[in-house]
Amino acid sequence: MKRFPLAPTWPGVWLLAGTHLLAFADRFLAALVAPAIKADLHLSDVELGLVQGTAFVIAYAGASLLAGPLVDRVHRPRLIAAGILAWSLATLACGLATDLAELLLGRAALGLGQAVLTPAALALIAARQPRDRVGRGVSLYTAGAVLGRGTALVLGGGLLALLPAAVPLGGGTIAAWRLLFLLSVLPNLAVALLLWRTPDPGRGGRRTLPGVRLGPWLARHAGRYAVMAVAGAAVALVVQTTNAWGVTLLVRRFGLPLSSAGMLFGLVVVLAAPLGQFAGGRLLDRGSRGFPSRPRLGLPGGRLLLAILLGTPPLLALLCLVDSLPVALAALAALVFGLGLGSVAALAGLQLMTPQRLRGRVTAPFMACITLAGFGLGPPLVGLLADRVFGEAGLGRALLATGLLADAAGLVALLLGGRYVMHDRITDGTTARADR
Repeated sequence: MKRFPLAPTWPGVWLLAGTHLLAFADRFLAALVAPAIKADLHLSDVELGLVQGTAFVIAYAGASLLAGPLVDRVHRPRLIAAGILAWSLATLACGLATDLAELLLGRAALGLGQAVLTPAALALIAARQPRDRVGRGVSLYTAGAVLGRGTALVLGGGLLALLPAAVPLGGGTIAAWRLLFLLSVLPNLAVALLLWRTPDPGRGGRRTLPGVRLGPWLARHAGRYAVMAVAGAAVALVVQTTNAWGVTLLVRRFGLPLSSAGMLFGLVVVLAAPLGQFAGGRLLDRGSRGFPSRPRLGLPGGRLLLAILLGTPPLLALLCLVDSLPVALAALAALVFGLGLGSVAALAGLQLMTPQRLRGRVTAPFMACITLAGFGLGPPLVGLLADRVFGEAGLGRALLATGLLADAAGLVALLLGGRYVMHDRITDGTTARADR
């Protein structure tokens, strides 16, 4: 019987994808209700960018460096379950925040809790999936993130449209945006329980095989990891700045109500991004066939990243500058599709070029790097440019300028590392032994 093309060999991928969905729903609620938070807490665009990006990412990046060794040694599903409980408490804190300082602390705690998720999940997928289906497993996992953003925007936007600005609760009232944060915690508890009961038979264990120590491995392959980090960070920055400011852009540029802008943006993302991710997974898996047990010494997914970064500038310009809402939405759909390809190419490619017993310790700092760029640098830079250079009405130009800078950095890295991008089918015996 022929297997469904997107079905993972290991069923646990579905649970990890669902966990990723919940993580991104909690993470992107702030983007949906950004205008309401700004008005309620009297924040500037720069402060709003710090809340959405920098507070989260500083904690996330620091915790990621600690998470890497844990991922390679402990029970990974239970590690993720503990992270879920931590970020659920942080989400509650964000919903109860009364000023900028409390909101920043809540977002930082959210970053601490979510730092273990992706390194542990990607290591599990790469260990449990056959090599020529790793791309599809990663694409399902990353699709969970997109659906999480879409859930936050579409479902959250729908609730905002239905709820009054102040919702009666416990003899008093609570702002609708605060209620969304509180409600989002409920499904997290059920998923944490399922993960706690999930076995981890494919974990790396405590032993380190000769020849696969972290330091020598990274020193030997520093060039291709650097190229992947810069290109992946460029894609992440464009993704996260678009997600962070896309709803606000539709509100300001086209005069849409917040609820309508959230639902419209969310629908486009939910439809276009998973298609790009699934396509990226299939393309990457197709390139992996014939070398089932050997990580390639080139840059798996490098050509996809190059093509995507070349196509990003015109689509981003259409989204940010045109006065036609249908044209802007079409450009957004094409942009999100391409960035979905790029996200899978970077994340799955990293697993394919890294030995199994090092994946946690390599993936964690990689995620810290691209998250620092995507969340920590992108959203506040857009806010700074909008506040100080282009003005509030020039948010689109601020978003475009930030995206073009990131795109240029990624293209320069890929062109300088052209030998890795084009030469991706060479292996050696040491690498093969390390991955067994």
